[in-house]
Parts: sequence; structure tokens; C-alpha cells
Amino acid sequence: MEQTQISQSPLPKPKVLEPAVKEINFYEALKEVAGGKKITKLEWKDKEYYGILDDTRLRLHKPDGKLYDWLISNADLNGTDWVIL
Repeated sequence: MEQTQISQSPLPKPKVLEPAVKEINFYEALKEVAGGKKITKLEWKDKEYYGILDDTRLRLHKPDGKLYDWLISNADLNGTDWVIL
């Protein structure tokens, strides 16, 4: 007598959770930039937008690959959604 195999639906792959991101204020973010790190804001959805220190100047990297002088705004200063890349 032949055994019939029962097909099973594949189990969904478990979602890999991204590690929690620590949000910091602008002043803490500046300390990180001074240490050579890149910073971005959570509201900037494109991770090609980030701030760096370049030849003692605070610069903003944009998706076009160019660096621009960063004119810091009140929103930048008061933001608490800065993260280190």
C-alpha cells in the first residue's frame, strides 16, 4: 500500500528585528561627529543624508554624493531624533 505524503504550507520566515536605535540630541550628536562618526536624523528617510566633520567644517552629505556646508537650523539644534550611522 502506498503512503500518501501530506504537503505542508511553508512556515513564514521569522522577521529579523533591527536593533533599537538610540536617539540623541544635537549636542550629543556633535560630540560623535567630532570623534569621526556620521550622524543623521530619523526624519531623513534617505540614509545618504548625513552630517560629518570635514576639514574642521560641519558638512552635509547628500544623495548626489557631494558635500555641502551645513547651515544649522533651530530644528537641528532642538532635534532629539539624531542617530549615529
